[in-house]
Amino acid sequence: MKKPTALMLRALPFFQGLPDETLTVLAEGMWIENYRRGEDLAGRQGEHLDRYLETAWFVCHGVVALYTLTSRGGRKILFFQGPGALLNQDVMNGGGQVRAEAAANSVLLCMKRTALAEEICSTPALAEALFAHYERRLWRLSHQLKNSADIWYAERKMAAKLLKLSGEFGRPGAEGVEINFPLSIQQMADYIGVSRETASRACKRLTDLGLIRYEKKRFCIPDRTRLEGFRKEPSGL
Repeated sequence: MKKPTALMLRALPFFQGLPDETLTVLAEGMWIENYRRGEDLAGRQGEHLDRYLETAWFVCHGVVALYTLTSRGGRKILFFQGPGALLNQDVMNGGGQVRAEAAANSVLLCMKRTALAEEICSTPALAEALFAHYERRLWRLSHQLKNSADIWYAERKMAAKLLKLSGEFGRPGAEGVEINFPLSIQQMADYIGVSRETASRACKRLTDLGLIRYEKKRFCIPDRTRLEGFRKEPSGL
């Protein structure tokens, strides 16, 4: 079983600021797993759910979607998480109903959840990193709930989410800022909390306005300023 090094951990935002001895202990207790795009960490039918809940998961490379299951059996994507992110919602008790799926081919650093909890209890710097991580996630969730309110119609919701993703996962391209992992219309629908048909219509509307490009599951934003203007005041176009 391949293990990470302390140097690998040092390169990830979550672990920056931790002392070398702490990184060495954490690296010794970790192992590396690879997931292909579309693979669910708990299994498609939840057959590996117990193992998923008893493991602490950090993204080393790639993108992972965190989602919950709706009462109708659908999905609501909460976050797309990149390198350095801790996927667990509850490290100390192992609860929570949030699931995870690789949105792109991903490399994950894994550790027994109880082992990480023990290190957190004995290492103040690690506890501080965990608190800071959850504070950022709580802020993002509250902001996301505001942006997903019913008063936002689908085009504005999609514009807001694409601006956010382009800020976190964007790279300059010949035609604008490209989101550097594939994103299907169904995933976008799950992310903004609408049906696939509604998301498809919103995507076409934004495309017709020249605000985005969408080809082969790749989103590109030609002009972030214009898209931001639409998000704030669509009637101004």
